[in-house]
Amino acid sequence: MPARYKLSLYVTPDSSGKALAWLYKALSELRYNDYELAMIDVLQEPEKAKQANIVGTPSLVYHAPGGDVLIQSVSDTDAVRKALGIENA
Repeated sequence: MPARYKLSLYVTPDSSGKALAWLYKALSELRYNDYELAMIDVLQEPEKAKQANIVGTPSLVYHAPGGDVLIQSVSDTDAVRKALGIENA
């Protein structure tokens, strides 16, 4: 069964560890694990970042059924949950 949430996390080597920690916090506090995560290093894959309109890192893209949703405040766990439509437990 495919994951409910498909996510792309755009990072640089300096931001990847913190960005992952913030994202895992936003999801794990809710015991939420129905997601698929791709990490894109914008220095190694600048074209992917350009196509996704990424202007800063870390940035998260939720590939929603109605279209992609850009979440630039990865450190704000409430903003991440709200963008994903996940209610606080």
